[in-house]
Amino acid sequence: MKRSISKIIGLTMLIIAIVFIMFALNHPEKSFPWSNTITWLLYGVYFLVTVVLLIAPKIKK
Repeated sequence: MKRSISKIIGLTMLIIAIVFIMFALNHPEKSFPWSNTITWLLYGVYFLVTVVLLIAPKIKK
């Protein structure tokens, strides 16, 4: 994957995460239909993918 594409995808994912957090803080009555364990697992995977996509372009081969 090209560095610029990786950076664009990573920044897009970061913006989506920020928008989601803002929405979630303003609507505490909303929830997912599964347990909190699965929710936190999905948050963790999303965070790891975002970090990898943002750091990967800076790592030299």
